[in-house]
Amino acid sequence: MLTRMRLVKGATALLYIGPLIAGLCGFGWEMVASFSAIFVVWLMVLRPEQWPATPGEWLSGSAWLAALAQVLSQILLVTVLFGVGRGLGGLADIGPLTVNPTLPLAVSFLSIPLCRMLWDSREAASMGYFLDEEAEAAYSGSLAGQSVTAIIPLLNLPDGAPDVQVTAAVAAALDVPTADLRLNAATAALAHPDRSHAALRRALILWATEPEIVAPGQIAGSMDSAFSIANGNFDLLRLYVPRAMALIAAFPNRAADFPEPSRLREAADAEPDPESDLPAHLQVDLREGLRVLARSVEAALGTGAAETAPAAAEPQPLRRRTARHA
Repeated sequence: MLTRMRLVKGATALLYIGPLIAGLCGFGWEMVASFSAIFVVWLMVLRPEQWPATPGEWLSGSAWLAALAQVLSQILLVTVLFGVGRGLGGLADIGPLTVNPTLPLAVSFLSIPLCRMLWDSREAASMGYFLDEEAEAAYSGSLAGQSVTAIIPLLNLPDGAPDVQVTAAVAAALDVPTADLRLNAATAALAHPDRSHAALRRALILWATEPEIVAPGQIAGSMDSAFSIANGNFDLLRLYVPRAMALIAAFPNRAADFPEPSRLREAADAEPDPESDLPAHLQVDLREGLRVLARSVEAALGTGAAETAPAAAEPQPLRRRTARHA
């Protein structure tokens, strides 16, 4: 997609070259209207978000004013390019050239099909790619809704689906630049207590706690989202806590992406999970692991230095006892 974006920007150069050539060749200003029409069509094809999307929207006065502003801006741009071309021609002492006037028009028009073949703005926006900040701002309002739509297939996966299938589906759904929005949408959907989705919860926790995700800060708050998905379920917390302790030790600079220490302590002091078959001694270890993780996060954030000295040594009993009784 990034390669396509570069090619589109290269093809867009043809759009601007046309008026420059026309100016250099000494054509009259009457060609400004033709070039302006080409520029407006290019804008409608490559920037549909800047135009009314339905017939009903076109009936409003604000839509007509916005469209008029777009047209006037393109006329101004063409006029400037045409004038620059004429100025360059004068500086270089290039007299009127015997060039078919359709040639510069064809150069500019060629940009439209080339750019359209290379770029679908709506498809690119759904994947989180934008030609510039203006396009991103225009689509930003709909990105959250698109993220919700994108995770619906994940929520429709049956609880009995194989872990391999669910893991692959999660990886495919979150392999986009807007993965943070999709992870947030999935976390919010799974916050409802009447939804089990055990396999999906495991897959999301594993994905969000991968070192490749956490280390570069690719998804802000990924560890916090994973904790929100696991919180209240001792079996999922048993999956989350050892990974979280290893990650906070390896990447303390990413502590801001972890849950607040107070939330970790609340989870440690919570009532036992009635649906968990985790033995009592492992639940004790898990609670202590949550407290150790809270102190480690505090140490990394610089908010609990007085308590953090034993934090590095305490995770070991949890892992040894867990392995022996697994």
